[in-house]
Amino acid sequence: MILNHLCELVTKHYPNGRWTLPRILFVWAMHDENGNLARLLSHAKTTVHVFALALEPYINDCLIEDQRLLTRAIIETRKKPVTGYDVLSVLCDSPDHRIYVALESAGIDMTEFALNVARSVHEGWGRPREENAQSARNDTVLLQYGRDLTSLAEKGDFDDLSDRPDEIDRLFEVLLRRRKRNAMLTGPAGVGKTALVELMSRHIVRNHAPSRLLGTRVYEISMGSLLAGTTLRGMFEERLSKVIEALVACQPAILFIDEAHLVWGAGRAEGAPMDAANMLKPILGGSKVSVIGATTTGEYHRYIARDPALARRFQEVRIEEPEKEMVFTILNCHARTLEAHHGIRIGVEVLSEVWGATERHLSNRTQPDKSVDLLDSAAVLVEREERREMEIEDLYRVLSRQTGRMMSALGEGRPKELKNLEERLNRRVIGQEEAVKRIVSTLISRRYGEGGPGRPLGTFLFSGATGVGKTELARTLALEYFGSMKDFLHIDLAEYSGHDGVHKLIGMPYGFSPGAGEGVLTRWLEERPSGVVLFDEIEKAHPDVHKLLMGFLDEGRITSGMGERFDVRRCIAILTTNVLTHRDVERVKLGFFTIEGPADSFVLLSRYFPEEFLGRLDEIIVFRTPTVLDFRKILSQKVHEALARLQEKGIFLVYDPERLLDYLLTGTGKSWGGVRDMVRLVERRLIQPIALQLLDFDGGEWVCIELTESFYRHGTLSPTPLTQRPPVFEPPPGFSGKPAAPVLDAQQ
Repeated sequence: MILNHLCELVTKHYPNGRWTLPRILFVWAMHDENGNLARLLSHAKTTVHVFALALEPYINDCLIEDQRLLTRAIIETRKKPVTGYDVLSVLCDSPDHRIYVALESAGIDMTEFALNVARSVHEGWGRPREENAQSARNDTVLLQYGRDLTSLAEKGDFDDLSDRPDEIDRLFEVLLRRRKRNAMLTGPAGVGKTALVELMSRHIVRNHAPSRLLGTRVYEISMGSLLAGTTLRGMFEERLSKVIEALVACQPAILFIDEAHLVWGAGRAEGAPMDAANMLKPILGGSKVSVIGATTTGEYHRYIARDPALARRFQEVRIEEPEKEMVFTILNCHARTLEAHHGIRIGVEVLSEVWGATERHLSNRTQPDKSVDLLDSAAVLVEREERREMEIEDLYRVLSRQTGRMMSALGEGRPKELKNLEERLNRRVIGQEEAVKRIVSTLISRRYGEGGPGRPLGTFLFSGATGVGKTELARTLALEYFGSMKDFLHIDLAEYSGHDGVHKLIGMPYGFSPGAGEGVLTRWLEERPSGVVLFDEIEKAHPDVHKLLMGFLDEGRITSGMGERFDVRRCIAILTTNVLTHRDVERVKLGFFTIEGPADSFVLLSRYFPEEFLGRLDEIIVFRTPTVLDFRKILSQKVHEALARLQEKGIFLVYDPERLLDYLLTGTGKSWGGVRDMVRLVERRLIQPIALQLLDFDGGEWVCIELTESFYRHGTLSPTPLTQRPPVFEPPPGFSGKPAAPVLDAQQ
């Protein structure tokens, strides 16, 4: 505190008294608002209360030795104005003074006290920054392109931040070094790198930082602001030079650069080597200035690590994703702020659910950002609905909006809903009941946490002849379990048979131009953290792709070419293969066996795939060839889908369903040609004749066609115009298209 301010306090408390040394020290102890005096005394193993009691007997003294000590403090202080720390420094150099003896008698360790007082004088405690016009001018330069984090901390802007002691201690260790005291905070986006610097600023203003850092200002500079408007060469260099000069003049001060990878190449003109990184290198290697940078791990290796001269000037401080207990502590701090801001109440049970909900459904984002974001969004929802208390259901309503699907579709439903899933799948995929049963059983076991916490929801290998429904079952599973075909990724591995197959899936590694080699799989995982991933025709992929998928199948994670890790624990992985012939399928008893059952299917497939690869699968399912009855059901389903598309164009049929199926079946010369052959059969024998007949027909918006014996024998059709659209009815079981106007059969 400034000596003049202390004298004003003495006058306020002792109107008729003089400014004596005991009174100055006593009122300081009573008005230690920032706690600096208390901090000094704590190092000397005492308190402000003991300090004040030791001074109290001398309050009314007015001795010449006290006046001489104050005069000496004013003379010996080179910087103006004089502070209370300057007075204490002179007192500590006078062991024979009665106040010194009194403090020592009170149990104060005066040797330790003197050391800490000398350090506080050296660091300029209690001396306002506005005293130096040059500093004030340079502070304006720094604020022009950024913000003063310590000033914001003093206003309470960072009060909702939770302490992270391990990370903050590591940061302090770097900043207390003699040379190259520069830290580079690296970690995934949203892990809390910027918040850590804000937390450090709060520690400094609250005197919880190491003593050598007390009084330090922390300035954040925006590279975007520095670059904005620099149209001519030399303008950026001039701005950055002013910032560097201002930072040096404002010491003690720390420069914080968020998105620090932007300094690499910033301001560089074509053909010129100078950029922001090269301009910062001289001060980064010295002992006058400290710089803190923050960037993601990928960007650090992509830009900064590629410049060894720049990287060696920083100490990398890796910020890991916090554990569940730390996330709960962070959420608890944010909850109190959100309660005050939104005027609601957030219970402990809600906070406990946030972590689990975000881990399950936002797996490719990081803690604590995703949990804090979910809690804030849910608070807005509660406030808009004018309710007073947040409920767990509010979290899942927000998640439904963020993910684009209902929570029941995400597997949050009860086992009864998963059991209904089996019925829905069998309605769409005909003749593969055993395959559906095995899939649903695996999903139910995952619902209760069986099979290991680090594995995907399910990993399956579908094997069998072409056209038996392997791909269709994968598509249907995505629609029925996750609620949307957007949650389905079909990767045809025939396109990944070359040596670059892995890079096509996960992207190019460091060293390639940005964006030139973005992976198909990793790009999809960035947008959809859960869903069905179909790796079609796995036998055609390059062996390196098989090795890549082992981590996907067994550990529930995959790493991109740029080093970014993706969580796939909320995904279902399905691999298909056509290596088994109809004869091989007949050799497998009953048509279906898992790797735990008889080894027939496993042995057959081990001819084509490594056993360590097959061993990472939950189920190996061999699809059987559909029976004649199944064949007829599937054909009926495809007919309904085709005719529903005609309805959308205003074309309605009157027909006998069984007679139509008999007619279509006479057009195939083999017992099983796959579902694709059925689609072509319906197209060739039904849709094409109708289209050709209507080519010259002009009968209005709606038309009715009756399929008579003349059509079945000679292909003759007689379209009839309709004056109104027929009524709508529900589509038949197994129909996968949109509900539309009716297909009229002969009984109607």
